[in-house]
Amino acid sequence: MQDLLSTIRTIAQKQDFQGILREANDLEQFTQSNQWLDVVILGQFKAGKSSLINSFLKRDVLPMGVLPVTAIITRLVYAPQEKAIITRLDGSKFEISLKELSAYVTEKGNPENKKEVYLVDIELPELKEFEKLRLIDTPGLGSAFKHNTAVTENWFNRIGAAFVVISAAQPLSENDQEVIKTAAEQSPEVYLVLSKTDLLSKAEVDEVMDFLKLKTRETAGRDFPVFPYSIKDTVGKFRAQIQTTVLDHLDKHLTETQQNIYSHKLSHLRSLTKSYLEIRLNLASKKDSERQELKNKILDEQLKLNFIQKELGYIAQSYENNTRNELEKELLGNHLEPLRALLIKEFHAGYDKWTGNLYKVSRNYEKWLKEKMAKTLDDIEKQEHDFANDMLAKAQIHLNNYTTHFRERLNHRINEVLHVLLPEEEFQVKVEPLEKPDIITSWAFESHIDLLWFLIPMKLFRNVFRKSFAGQLPNEAEKNLRRLISILTKNINSAIKKSHGEALTYVTSKLESIEHLLEEQHSGEEEIQKYLDLLETFENGKPER
Repeated sequence: MQDLLSTIRTIAQKQDFQGILREANDLEQFTQSNQWLDVVILGQFKAGKSSLINSFLKRDVLPMGVLPVTAIITRLVYAPQEKAIITRLDGSKFEISLKELSAYVTEKGNPENKKEVYLVDIELPELKEFEKLRLIDTPGLGSAFKHNTAVTENWFNRIGAAFVVISAAQPLSENDQEVIKTAAEQSPEVYLVLSKTDLLSKAEVDEVMDFLKLKTRETAGRDFPVFPYSIKDTVGKFRAQIQTTVLDHLDKHLTETQQNIYSHKLSHLRSLTKSYLEIRLNLASKKDSERQELKNKILDEQLKLNFIQKELGYIAQSYENNTRNELEKELLGNHLEPLRALLIKEFHAGYDKWTGNLYKVSRNYEKWLKEKMAKTLDDIEKQEHDFANDMLAKAQIHLNNYTTHFRERLNHRINEVLHVLLPEEEFQVKVEPLEKPDIITSWAFESHIDLLWFLIPMKLFRNVFRKSFAGQLPNEAEKNLRRLISILTKNINSAIKKSHGEALTYVTSKLESIEHLLEEQHSGEEEIQKYLDLLETFENGKPER
């Protein structure tokens, strides 16, 4: 008897189940990649994923900072010699030094992945203890799921073990729960890491860990080990606990673990295939008019694409329309007057040190203003970075919730009409990082009066020019603060548009798949039932004898 995976692939080909076929191909790749077990690190932006991997390495290899990395998978594996290899979207490869890594995997060094990086592979002697494991650093939550960019498409189906990193600053958001549930569908080896525990007392850490265990059991229907972690763990206590409990075990029992993961994934794929076949079986005996009637019942007005397009458009537009006003209230309200006062104070403190003629003094003023403005606005941007990302996150959460409710309504309708339950699946729009603005300051004078320096005695007019320069500072402060607001508005709204596009693509794809199931019959009841019976001859991924 042919094995279950071959059976599923044959059924998918005969019934034109393209999604099933893709997952079957991914599972085939998983069985062929038996040299290592891929241990994927998942979590939201700034949850502490990269710092967790760096702690295993006992050195800072992966960049960490205010901005998240781009949508690029980074794989780390043991090798005797240190090496980093970039694979581009066109398949070409080249080697770089680890010092150059941030130029390819961070948003600052590679904005919007303009360098077209597909994958980064890092070989390190520090991973000698885990020769059979390959650590996978992923972008912020959502970017590694199959609906995202071509770089990460289908990656989630191929994971081995998974760590889901959850920040103690915001324990177990709705997004965290979704990714845990989806990871649990793909692997029995899922572990939770509560990061940034230095923000809490020991009693609070224990309380949050108990809360995580309880809520994740309710969400996914199984228990998950939870480990505390802090970047300030200088003695390595947390790292050692994760290493001895999880990594050492996975490394020593590679073959057994891979087989368990394979069986787990195969069981999920079998359930999905069975659900699709049951839908087809329900429709096989129906006439075209009856199938159309059932289709109309399932895809009622609130599940029609035109209606959903409008709803998603309204959600995105409402947030975009509000972005600039919210940023102006926050940045102008909290920073404009303090920025003006700071510039004026430091200008007067430094003006008397600028010696020479008017031309030299003017250039000193311009240089000082640009440097001071750049540093101060950079500080403001850092202070308000969480506020800006929270604005974006609210829009993305709203879009995520809408698509979740859409999927639940669709599945409920299918179950109500056809009495078939579809397995749950995951959708998350990805978090987009926000770029920093350029700083633009004006010339000291609108005209070229400073070129006539030889006609102007500075000793007599020094205080006049002091007042002139100082008088420009309030406008310079507001101009550049508004420029920061404009660029943040553009970036946030651009990210909202991308998130809206991803949500719409997901919904469109989902509706097209269901319509395809409802409209086209590739075989009759007898053949479909034969496939269902064939799937029943397998148990836990093994054929019954």
